[in-house]
Amino acid sequence: MLNLTRMEFRRLFRDKSVYITLASFLGFILIALITMKLVTDQNLLSFATENGFEFTAEDQADAASFLSSTIVDFVSNLLFSGGLMVCFSAIFGSLSTCDDFASGFGKNIFSYYPDRGYYIVSKIVTHCAINAMFILALTAASIILFMIFGFPNPLGDPLKMALMLLTGWVALIPLTAQNMLFCMLIRNAAVASILSIICGLGAVAGVLETIAGLFGIHVAQFFPPYLVMMSPYISGSASTGSLLSFAVGQNGLGTNLLLSVFASLLWTLIYIWLSKKVLSKKDIC
Repeated sequence: MLNLTRMEFRRLFRDKSVYITLASFLGFILIALITMKLVTDQNLLSFATENGFEFTAEDQADAASFLSSTIVDFVSNLLFSGGLMVCFSAIFGSLSTCDDFASGFGKNIFSYYPDRGYYIVSKIVTHCAINAMFILALTAASIILFMIFGFPNPLGDPLKMALMLLTGWVALIPLTAQNMLFCMLIRNAAVASILSIICGLGAVAGVLETIAGLFGIHVAQFFPPYLVMMSPYISGSASTGSLLSFAVGQNGLGTNLLLSVFASLLWTLIYIWLSKKVLSKKDIC
């Protein structure tokens, strides 16, 4: 399995589309921060207004909210609350996996590595590594750009930032495994991407939570999207004590972060097992 994993790493990290996508995301962040600099800097704002640009009261309110936040808040909202990493992980995973079957490359893989479980695990490991690379690169780029543009926003607590990023990355692991299951079932990148995004953004978990909520039961935390959405709140915990209470649960089952981490890892194992079963029963291509 290690040889297969190394092969997947070489394939993915040599894929130009990975770096093109990363450059596109960095460009998106750059444009967003240029816009905020234009709105928050009074000299630039006056210059823009004199040259025909119009800014509403809502724009000014957004600018004030932006300046009152930390860099950690910006990163957490960008990566996790906004769904950027969920969508990227779903689309990239679907394209990478389904292409193995569409191109016939899967036949070559299984001729050398007949164990279907090795293929599934190696794919998930490499996709999780790509997720980690994007999370770290976009976080570092955000911090550097904030410094270059001279925004007064403080960094925030580095420890909570690290914990937030780690939790968000862990939350993407079961979603990556879920995407693998969809790819094994459907073998269509577009459909697998859509299903993964819908589930990853919490549509299914939200419906089940609403139904269970009618009976006073919280079930959202037992599904991976809960952990993705909760990870940004780690950086907002005011103290170590509040962070600890948030992690172990303070309002019943609704805020138990550690339980949600365990549930997410359990879902990962379930998705891997199901993917292996599906792949063993379906034709390779």
